[in-house]
Amino acid sequence: MKITKDMTEGNIYKNFLLYALPLIISTLLSSAYSTIDAMIAGKFISEHALGAISATGSYELMFQALFDGFTAGFSIYIAQKFGKKDFLAIKRDSVNMGIFVLLASVIISVLSIIFRDPILDYLKVDPILRDDAQTYFVIYASGYFLIYINLFLVKVLYALGITSFALYVSFISAVLKICGNLLSVLVLDWGIAGLAFFSVLSSASATVCYLIMLRKAFKELQTEKTSYRFSFSCVLNSLRYTIPAAVQQVAFHGVGLIIAPSINALGAAATTGYNVSNRIYTLGTQSLWGVTSAFTCHTAQCVGKGDYTKVKRGLKVSFIMNCSMMLPFVLIISIFAKPISSIFFPAGFVGDAYIYAVRYAMIYLPFIYVQLVGHILHAYMRSLGSMNMVLGITIFGSAIRIISTILLVRVMHIEGAYLGQIISWAADAILSTAIVICGYRTLEQIKRVAERIKIKKA
Repeated sequence: MKITKDMTEGNIYKNFLLYALPLIISTLLSSAYSTIDAMIAGKFISEHALGAISATGSYELMFQALFDGFTAGFSIYIAQKFGKKDFLAIKRDSVNMGIFVLLASVIISVLSIIFRDPILDYLKVDPILRDDAQTYFVIYASGYFLIYINLFLVKVLYALGITSFALYVSFISAVLKICGNLLSVLVLDWGIAGLAFFSVLSSASATVCYLIMLRKAFKELQTEKTSYRFSFSCVLNSLRYTIPAAVQQVAFHGVGLIIAPSINALGAAATTGYNVSNRIYTLGTQSLWGVTSAFTCHTAQCVGKGDYTKVKRGLKVSFIMNCSMMLPFVLIISIFAKPISSIFFPAGFVGDAYIYAVRYAMIYLPFIYVQLVGHILHAYMRSLGSMNMVLGITIFGSAIRIISTILLVRVMHIEGAYLGQIISWAADAILSTAIVICGYRTLEQIKRVAERIKIKKA
């Protein structure tokens, strides 16, 4: 049975749904074991354990964003090649980029461990959390290369229309991680170190699974024999996609690293409450990433194929499906804010961290519909190849968030960070909408943008 998928053929709603559902479910599984991970830390280790494993989260998120953006850009490049049926370039460039990503991630792992003390100092990690935070960080950082190579492998599979496999891998990783965490905490008494170790181990199992599936997909793409010897020129082929996308994601998520000292300086309760709020935000945006990923793959394959008439319809379908599929998540979390927030803390705990999380879920989370607008329009422009445009918009939105957060936390405490996030979403959505209306609205404009990108590439 054929495992790759041409997203430009067939019913667009069905294609989006079949592409997105496995991603949504696999993301739910990932969030579930991340949530259970947090529950184990908070309920079986200590009330500050969650703060310890999340204290360096903004640093880790910055590099995850770097590789996520880099591989997302490469995914668009591969999807366009797939639409063009250039299977030889897909194989050759994927292998070479995989080697490049592996080498870069190993370097980051080593440097992060060497400079762990300056990193923790910069983040102003509370002394109460410091020792446990350092233990978790060192072990987790040693597995960065596995996490980042997984991002690369899964994005290549997504570009080829393969998403259901990620669901199976997420399930395997979830079972391994949850069982391992319980074993390490309840039986082996490894504490924080055990949580980090089994996070790395679950990533290793996912790497093996993704490599097997990618090899199978490559066999399906019939081409003449090619050399897989490393060539940096193959990496250069996609840099105009990967670099702007990487910088864009760092600009978006790297904001957390800049505002982290301001948040951590508010105390351990604020640090823990903010990180629980981030987990709640992740739960609320489960469908957003899945549907938008389907839209991105669809648009990029259409561009590679030269079929621009289906691009505009994909944008409309993306908005309809995102708005409808995200609603249940937002409603459930907002209505049941207290019981959902309580799962991250010891039984009966009603301290400040818990209160911050509840208020975020009830008041601030519904505003992710504002983010939805900018997020979809970013994917739209990025899939057409306008990476630098998206980068500029993101830098603008990130600057707004940094300034507003730093100013607002002084008068609103942790809720200043929540409001600053919403203000940046609104600024991004307004600017993105204006740019799309002016330059990406009509079929002629879409074709002109896509063809201009192809000419530059040539």
